[in-house]
Amino acid sequence: MGDPEAFGFYFSAFIQAARSVTWTLDNEEPRKWKAWEPTWKASLSTEEKKLLDVTNKFRIDEAKKGGTKLTMELEKVAVVALVEAIPRNQTQRRQLPGASTKKTIRAVLPVQYLEDEEGKKVVTDLCRRYLEVLQKVVKDFSEQNMMND
Repeated sequence: MGDPEAFGFYFSAFIQAARSVTWTLDNEEPRKWKAWEPTWKASLSTEEKKLLDVTNKFRIDEAKKGGTKLTMELEKVAVVALVEAIPRNQTQRRQLPGASTKKTIRAVLPVQYLEDEEGKKVVTDLCRRYLEVLQKVVKDFSEQNMMND
């Protein structure tokens, strides 16, 4: 079963490190960042703006307010596993080297949630989306500013 305390430590490390991405861009390239940031912020979708606001709130909770309240629930989920095909005889063994098949199994796994004024959010989904937005920020900033050098 998942360790909620360990998950909390990983979440804290992620949310604080992730927030440092835009801070670092601003710190390393302040002139370029200050010129680029308003256009970038204006191009964000409503969902992305909310995501940046809520992740910053969670970072503040982690860094300055004793942590974010995570809740864990056990849920039945479908897990796709690769199962090695075990041939019944030597002839099949030669024909299927390293063959495997996908098998879907139902498992009960811990799922971590965060709650805010908009309701419950699966922590890993929130972090995945935040990472995607940050990757796009770095890519777009780099492309824009390499062209201008």
